[in-house]
Formats: sequence, C-alpha cells, structure tokens
Amino acid sequence: MTNPTETPNKWIPRPEIRAWLYGIAITVGALLVGYGVLTAEQSGLWLSLVGAILTGSNAVAAKNLPRR
Repeated sequence: MTNPTETPNKWIPRPEIRAWLYGIAITVGALLVGYGVLTAEQSGLWLSLVGAILTGSNAVAAKNLPRR
C-alpha cells in the first residue's frame, strides 16, 4: 500500500524528482513568457498539464475507484 501523502506515479516514483521537474517546468515557462514565445495564459495551461502528468492525478483517481 502506498503512503497516502505521496501521489503514486509509475514513471517517476520519487516525489523529490517530480518536484525538481516541476521546478524546471516553471522556470522554462517563465523564460518562454519573458521572451514572448508564450503568453502568461498559455504558460499557465502548459504548467497545469505538466503538473497533472507529474503528480499522476489520474492514478490517484483510478486507485480510489471501487473494484468490481
């Protein structure tokens, strides 16, 4: 059984690596906004996608579904 405070993610299981990758994504997003490649709104959408992938939010939902 997994620790309830940690979100399971089979591709990147260690939370400190996921946090590091998320920090990199935030930095890259800020740079892309600063150089005019993305708007702030676009950057927010991309960061939301990265966050959903790194936290494995779909894995949490699937794990909590009742088994038939």
